[in-house]
Parts: sequence; structure tokens; C-alpha cells
Amino acid sequence: MRELPALPGRGSPPTRPRVSIDRTGPRWVFHGRRVLLARAWLADGGGHRTDPRPRELPLSGRDDSIDMLVPMGSAASVDAPRPAVPHDVAHSILDTDAPPPPDGFEWVDLRVAASAMSDALFRRAGWAWQFLEWRRTHRYCGVCGSPTTHRSEALGCDDCDHLSFPRLSPAVIVLVHDGDRALLGRGRHLPEGMYSTLAGFVEPGESLEQAVHREIREEADIEVGDLRYYSSQPWPFPHSLMVGFFARYAGGNARPADGELDDVAWFTRDDLPRIPGRVSIARSLIDTWAGGELP
Repeated sequence: MRELPALPGRGSPPTRPRVSIDRTGPRWVFHGRRVLLARAWLADGGGHRTDPRPRELPLSGRDDSIDMLVPMGSAASVDAPRPAVPHDVAHSILDTDAPPPPDGFEWVDLRVAASAMSDALFRRAGWAWQFLEWRRTHRYCGVCGSPTTHRSEALGCDDCDHLSFPRLSPAVIVLVHDGDRALLGRGRHLPEGMYSTLAGFVEPGESLEQAVHREIREEADIEVGDLRYYSSQPWPFPHSLMVGFFARYAGGNARPADGELDDVAWFTRDDLPRIPGRVSIARSLIDTWAGGELP
């Protein structure tokens, strides 16, 4: 990947008022986890023909930001033609306050925007955001503290030659069922009334299967068996690879056990609560179980 010239460091007078963007490819503008999108595009559920990203974003007075050319690679949909331009331009504003959005646009949390995006577009947005977050959190060498620079697909230190590659955190996500019912949990980060499948990060020295048993025991205080792999999904919050499983209930009284969940409950196919949007593997697990199509 190639990084565009960065704006001056914090405290230095800005030398350019606007972002210089390659007009041949799409671009993403972020402030934290919020992405700048057109209101009309959002209102139309992502089907609006207008580019959801603005042509220019005024940055006068902004002195801390990152521009990157993000290679699409496998982030482009495997089910669609490869884009004519093999990269997206991504820009992240690092200041505490975001600039006011241009007319007709608004800052939208990427989790919320995902519901208006196609799978392919969400993959591209998430890919861009993860690269920006990697660059933001690795601006200095973790060994000696010197500034980092791009070296092919890594960020390298010119002083000690330490290399940092984009971070990837494997996590398991599990639909627990007893055949007729599914066990879903409600976390504090979910919208009101929404329940989802149980999930957690894989710990060092742990297999995926061991992580499933531990996470379900820690979060819901039950035992499971008959694990069946379902599929996987890259998930950019913040840099996860979600590995999906079905697991059959094997004993115990389900309850919120470790404080991570506000509630866990059993639901039948005809009485499901509000569940995540279709872009997530959690929804795919629930839909597959509800349709009686377990692997």
C-alpha cells in the first residue's frame, strides 16, 4: 500500500487546506469510527446512485490526519467484478473534534452505516477503516519509539528494523441451540431490545473449539457439545476475524455469568427478538438455524 503525504504533526501550522485525492477511485473519510456519508444515499438504503462519499472535505485548521491508498485485494467482493481502480483512498481525521459535514452529508457510525450498505461495500469500508486504525496506532515503533514508515505491507522502524503488520484478532461467534430453541444474549453495546449470538476473542494457546467452550461457560454458565463450523467473516470492530459455529446445549441453567451480558434467554423460531442486521455473521447464524439448515 502507499501512504499519501501526511498533514503536519499536531501543533504545526497546516500547509494545505484540503485533502488531495486521486479522483479515479472511491474514497472514505473517517473521524474515529464515524464515516462521512450522503444523507440521500442513507435514506435510500444504500441504493442511491450518487457516490456516498463527498468530493472534497474542507480541512482548514486541521493539523492531525492520515491519508492512505488502501489496496482492495480480497476486500472486494468475490462475487462481483474486481473494481477498475484496485485501491480506495481513505482519510482519517485524528483531531478530537470532527469538522462540520458538507451540506447533504453526515457523520455516521460505521456499525450503523453497515445496515445501509451491501456486503461488498461494507467489506471495503471496513477494510479501509482497519488500515487507518493500524496506521494510527502504529505511528511509532513499539520497541524503540522511533517514527514508522511503510515497507511493502508492513510498517517498519528505520532505527531498529522492527516490523509491524496489520493486526488480526480471531474470535469465535456461536449460536447455541437445543434443536427447538436458540440461546441469545443481550450486551450493553447492542441497540435497545436487540439480542445476538454469543462471541468472544480467542486467547493465547487456545484452539477455536476450546475458545467456544470457555466463552459459553463464562458468559452463560452452560456446557455445549456437537460443535459444527459454519463460516467466517472479517469484522472491523476493531480488527476481528469472526469464526462462526453452531453448538448444541449440553447442560446447565443459562444466566449472565461474568457481567459481560445483561441478559441471556432462550427463543423459539416463531418468537425471535430484534436481531442484528443481515451484514453480520450473527444474523446469518440465526437465519440458518431458524430455517432448519444446520450443517
